[in-house]
Amino acid sequence: MERDPLDEIAEFTRRMQETKRYALQTLRLGRRLQAFAIVLVGLSLLGMGWLIWQHVGQTQALREDIRAHTARTQTLLEALRQGQTRP
Repeated sequence: MERDPLDEIAEFTRRMQETKRYALQTLRLGRRLQAFAIVLVGLSLLGMGWLIWQHVGQTQALREDIRAHTARTQTLLEALRQGQTRP
């Protein structure tokens, strides 16, 4: 028994619609995954920037501490030298 050509066309059209719907769902999932990946990269960059900023701040604070300690050491050294030169 032969199938009616219109039934075959209707079946083909239905399958095409299902395939198109599946392709669109897959594309949406891909876009969501891509957006999620971009968010993760952005958060990683933000975290790295924060860590670098913290490191730079600590480095500057350490340099200031070193300068202060150097000045104190120089003052103590001068005081010791003056104390040794006095009779």
